[in-house]
Amino acid sequence: MKLPSILSLVTDDLAIDLGTSRTRVFARGRGIVVNEPSLLAYDVPSREVVAVGLEALELEGRSSEDIQIISPLQDGVVADSTFAGKLIGSYIRKARDGRSTLSRRVLIAIAADATDIEHYALRYAAKEAGVSNVHFTNKGLVALLGAGANPADQRATMVVDVGAGTTTIAAMVHGHLILTRTLRVGGNDLDAALTEMIKQNHGLMVGPRTAERVKIELGCAIGLEHEQTTMVKGRRALGGNPEMALVNSIEIHEAVEPHVMRIVQSIQESLEALPPEASGDIYDRGLVLSGGGALLAGFDERISKETELAIQLAESPARAVIRGLGTLFENPLTLRRAIIRSA
Repeated sequence: MKLPSILSLVTDDLAIDLGTSRTRVFARGRGIVVNEPSLLAYDVPSREVVAVGLEALELEGRSSEDIQIISPLQDGVVADSTFAGKLIGSYIRKARDGRSTLSRRVLIAIAADATDIEHYALRYAAKEAGVSNVHFTNKGLVALLGAGANPADQRATMVVDVGAGTTTIAAMVHGHLILTRTLRVGGNDLDAALTEMIKQNHGLMVGPRTAERVKIELGCAIGLEHEQTTMVKGRRALGGNPEMALVNSIEIHEAVEPHVMRIVQSIQESLEALPPEASGDIYDRGLVLSGGGALLAGFDERISKETELAIQLAESPARAVIRGLGTLFENPLTLRRAIIRSA
């Protein structure tokens, strides 16, 4: 009987965009093989994981009191290392698809300003997932690459990547970062603001999925010219009975505006911090927007108005980081520059 070779037991290089809202896994040679919510459900008494990803999402708002549904990541960092490890492990097994039991190398995007504690939490989670050869890469750099920036470009390129938990602002010249900032504000903050607004204005408790739907339907960074409305269903805050309420675009805009303004102000501060020649490049070229949060209606128009720059939306903006991670496997020099530290 022919025994399998060592190489046949080793899977592709993998890259992981471990997001607050979604986790995406890229397998070298196969592309994006996992794209699911960063959620897991566990049994409270035993702390055993009962569902991950889409299966956990289906349980949200419908499970018993003994089943807790959480995201082990908050604001772009690991909040619970043990459960984050179980999440990563589950998605790595799905990415392998029965092909192997080992991984050559795993890349994980992380904020450039992540603290030692945040690095430790992610290293611990990777260890819990059975990953030994892991490299942390600069999220700002991979967001630029995924948004279409050319590492060989001698002129400056700047990206604003608005994720669920964080907003990353980065600028690059000839493959070198000249600026990178992380703002702990993202799409989830808009959802939370809408949840609170609906509770305060209408006395109705709604879940995150309803808040996200409201944001997609009527959320706007510049305010709609004509008032529009949408119905929401939830639980009455006082009494607990199921009920509906009519929410309008004006109160939606007022709820998200403080968070939109924080992002805009951070972009302006970042532009002011650029070297003079790079600033001239960005004046000519404008900014690139990526990340799922960049799809908020009117967001590009708002930034253009505030900065007086042209704004370009990246192709499939929510996938910019994972695309950028994937390109690193084919660019060894850029990969070396992107690595923050290895574990």
